[in-house]
Amino acid sequence: MGRSKRVYNLIMDLWPLYKVGLWTGNQPGMGALLKPVFSSKIHQVTIIPVNEPIQTGEQTALPYTLLTQLVEQASARFIMTECVCRSHENCQSYPVSLGCLFLGDGAAKIHPSLGRLASIEEAKVHVRQGMQMGLLPLIAHTVVDALALGIPYNRMLAVCFCCECCCAVQRGMHQGPPTLLRAVQPLPGLSVFVGDECVNCGECVEVCPTRAISLDHTRAMISKDCKVCGLCVNACPNGAISVIMDDEDNIMARFRARIKQYADIEVNGKH
Repeated sequence: MGRSKRVYNLIMDLWPLYKVGLWTGNQPGMGALLKPVFSSKIHQVTIIPVNEPIQTGEQTALPYTLLTQLVEQASARFIMTECVCRSHENCQSYPVSLGCLFLGDGAAKIHPSLGRLASIEEAKVHVRQGMQMGLLPLIAHTVVDALALGIPYNRMLAVCFCCECCCAVQRGMHQGPPTLLRAVQPLPGLSVFVGDECVNCGECVEVCPTRAISLDHTRAMISKDCKVCGLCVNACPNGAISVIMDDEDNIMARFRARIKQYADIEVNGKH
C-alpha cells in the first residue's frame, strides 16, 4: 500500500521548492546541474488537445476516445480526491475536488485516504467531467508522482485535468528550463494550422504555454515548440486556428506505442 494522506501531504508541503527549481534551472551553471531533475528520462508528458476540437468518424471526439481507451485497457483506476496543483495554488476558477485519474497496477496501490478505486464507467464519467470544464488533459508519467504516492514508477500512469492558472506542467513549460519543455510531447500525428481568417490579433500568443506562436505581417506563425494543446484554437476569435491530424488509427497506434516505452498499465502487464 502507498503512502497515507498524512505522509503524502507532508511531502507536498515542499511544493514551493518546485517554483524555486524552475527559476534555478534557467540560471547559468545551475541549469546544467539540475538538468537530470527535469530530464525526459524520469518525466514523460503527452498533451491531449483541450475542449475536444478534433472530430473523427461519426462525430466522436478523438481526445475522449483516446482517453477512454486508456481507461478500458488499464488493470486498475484510482480517482484522487483533489487536484494537488489547484489545492496548493488555491485555485479560484475550477474545483479542487476534480483530481487526477491514475491507471495501472500502481493505481491499485494508492492509499485509500487519497481517493477511491473506480470502475471503468466511473472513470469515464470523471474524464468527461474534466473535459466538459475545459480543463487540459495531460497523460503524465513522472517519478515525482510515484515517489510522493509510494507506488511503482513503471506500473502507473496519470491522467491530469489541468487549469491554465495552476498547472505545474504549464508553468514549467512557460518558466522552466528547455530540458523540461522537451519532456512534454504533443499527441503524435497532430499539428496546428493557421488559416486565412487570421487577422494578427495576438490572442493566441497570449494563451500559448510554450511561447510557440509569433506574429508576422500576415498571420500567426507556429514554431516547433508547439505541443498542440489546443488552447490557441479556443482563444482565436475568428476561428482561424485548427488542429489537424493524420490517419486516426495511426495516431492511436503511435500513442499506444509511446506509452509502452515507459509505462505498463494493462491487465497482468500484457500488451
